[in-house]
Amino acid sequence: MITTLENVKLILGITTEAKDTLINALIPIVEEDYLTIRNKAFDLDDLGDTVYPTGSEGVAIRMIGYQLNIQGQAGVSSESLSRHSITYQQGTGTGAMAMYPTMITAGIKRYAEFV
Repeated sequence: MITTLENVKLILGITTEAKDTLINALIPIVEEDYLTIRNKAFDLDDLGDTVYPTGSEGVAIRMIGYQLNIQGQAGVSSESLSRHSITYQQGTGTGAMAMYPTMITAGIKRYAEFV
């Protein structure tokens, strides 16, 4: 897998087990989205194990973080509570690419250009 539950929780600062099931479910979904956006299969090493591109785990974790933040908030483009506000940036393109902000998908496309 492109990342692990432990790495996602560490990087995103999640300290409880409340979202473990959701994160575990999102990992393969995000990996599939990553491949769709990349438009090229991951390389395999001599043993047949997947070789993930540089930076791919970080991008996948950001994708999972984005998915966790938008759960139950589909269609929200802006939200303000007192002095706290959230705006969800929509991606460009179609399919999986449109589901994530450009600042996330750019990390995938940057490395895909060199393959």
